Amino acid sequence: MPRFLPVGKDAQGAARFLLAALPALGALLTALAITGDLVGRMARNHPWASFAAFGCAALAVFLGAVAAFGLRENSMEERRVLYLGLVVLGAGLVFTVYAGVKTWGDRPQPSITVTPKRGSVVGISVRGTGLRSSDHLVVEVEQLLRVTDGRGRVSWKPGQPLYGASLGPDSSGAIEENVDVPLPAGDFDDVGARAWVGDEPRPCYTRGTTTGCVRVHIPRPEERPQLAVLWETYVRAPRVLIRLKARNLPQRPSRSITLRVYGIVAGQPPRSLAEWSLAPDADGVFDHHLSVVVGRAFSDVCIVASISTREPACPPAVENGTVWTRLAVPAPQ
Repeated sequence: MPRFLPVGKDAQGAARFLLAALPALGALLTALAITGDLVGRMARNHPWASFAAFGCAALAVFLGAVAAFGLRENSMEERRVLYLGLVVLGAGLVFTVYAGVKTWGDRPQPSITVTPKRGSVVGISVRGTGLRSSDHLVVEVEQLLRVTDGRGRVSWKPGQPLYGASLGPDSSGAIEENVDVPLPAGDFDDVGARAWVGDEPRPCYTRGTTTGCVRVHIPRPEERPQLAVLWETYVRAPRVLIRLKARNLPQRPSRSITLRVYGIVAGQPPRSLAEWSLAPDADGVFDHHLSVVVGRAFSDVCIVASISTREPACPPAVENGTVWTRLAVPAPQ
């Protein structure tokens, strides 16, 4: 008796079909156009159906080999194994069709990135694919406010909206949008951006995460005043030219800069020559040029600028928001 028995003539077609199960599965995948990255998407998005499809195909090959080489020709066991193999192969093909159709219907979640740029500007980049012609991708950018609960845990809640859009897909079902969003003056350091299709999702800026949601910390420290002073001596009475700059001054509570110019004579209290209370622009930026006539009645001038006090002395006490300078009045030429 030979070691491997031949398959009965009635079952040869079935045995050959089972031995060709994997090529048959590949032909079905090709017919469904599930090739390349789509096969990977099928395995990622529907792992159980994909595993069942390939597992059934492998089992069908094994059963075909058992029927062809391990069982007696024209025996009842041979027929039962072949019939079982055909059922398993059919189940594998059904799982393949199911996973392929489900993969076709999958809608990838949109992706969104936030990139800090120059000054107080962030770049928002949104990508979406696999959208229907009736779908709209909603984008929302907003400031985030830090909240601390009774246990000291920090979370974030949405604040002032900064940008919003509803975008439609192109003919291929894709969306690609890039936009620059200016940020308000230094009221906050965190920005949140979300992108979704369909119903608005729950807020996602706390400890949980959601696809299409990003929170970015953008440090913008408040800048101390920058004070520059220059004498103008070609005029009859000396004048002092002052340039005062600062950035990221908050709007809530509003901050102003107090600027004072004192004339100093030895043995006498300083005399106030000029005083201003100046506010930043809508972007929290302050940049002013001023000039003060000093004359020759004083030996020195003292100039002080402060965002921390409205009545700065000169020289002032050491304060983070105060700068000052003292200059001798130039002698006549």
